[in-house]
Amino acid sequence: MVHPGQRRTKHMWIIDINRKLSKHSESFFAHSANTISDNYPSIVGRFAGNGQVIVDVGGGAQCAFAEECPGSHIIAVDISPSELERNRQVSDRRVADVTERIPLPDNSADIVASRFVLEHLRGVGRFVEEAYRVLKPGGIFITLFPNKNALFSLINRAIPVSFARKVAYAFKDGAAEYGVFPAYYEYCSPRAFRRLCAEKGFTSVDVEVMYFQSSYFYFFFPLALASLCYEWIISRLRLMSLSAHVLVCARRPAKDRQAVGPEGTASLASSPQLRSLP
Repeated sequence: MVHPGQRRTKHMWIIDINRKLSKHSESFFAHSANTISDNYPSIVGRFAGNGQVIVDVGGGAQCAFAEECPGSHIIAVDISPSELERNRQVSDRRVADVTERIPLPDNSADIVASRFVLEHLRGVGRFVEEAYRVLKPGGIFITLFPNKNALFSLINRAIPVSFARKVAYAFKDGAAEYGVFPAYYEYCSPRAFRRLCAEKGFTSVDVEVMYFQSSYFYFFFPLALASLCYEWIISRLRLMSLSAHVLVCARRPAKDRQAVGPEGTASLASSPQLRSLP
């Protein structure tokens, strides 16, 4: 009798061939080179300074940007005590639900940053309010999240979490390392989140999107190829509403209006990875 694990191993070579073909196809699509998720640590590091306080929301067991911010005081905030206990890259660790309160005083942080946290929150508006409260005047709010209109997000919402977890662990590289959690996608689109930030008082809200998402479908080459073609079309048409991932950098207004430039707005778009949403 063949053990189920042996049967799976026996047929994994088929998936491996599909993955190799899919990966090779990337080189024919220029949009696949724009990986803002990979640039996230360096973007946080670009805004960080020696001695500055950075709040890593959803910091969990590791800090994505710790190596880029060697002189900063990083505070990891997460809802899971067990995950935080494993984090040895930060200066401080605090357990909290950020949709209720970020456990810092008013005007105490220079940067509030999060990566792939927003989609898992119920109460995103409250989180944005808390980010604004703890930031110093002139502080930066940086967040990276999946677009709710991306193909993988639509599929994720259509299937049960338990099934999505099994599929991701079986076919998506890195899924087992980061985990698969329930996703709600509140305000998870470029325009909706930009508008929310503006409503909560942030200025100079800059948005960058990434269209590449085909790695979710690398286990089956024809599907991955179809996804690459779809992405190429929407990237050429600049349909940001259908993008895969969204990076937002917003600034809390400084008290000294002249310190942030004409008309009270500070430009974050000096970074080549960022541009304002039209």
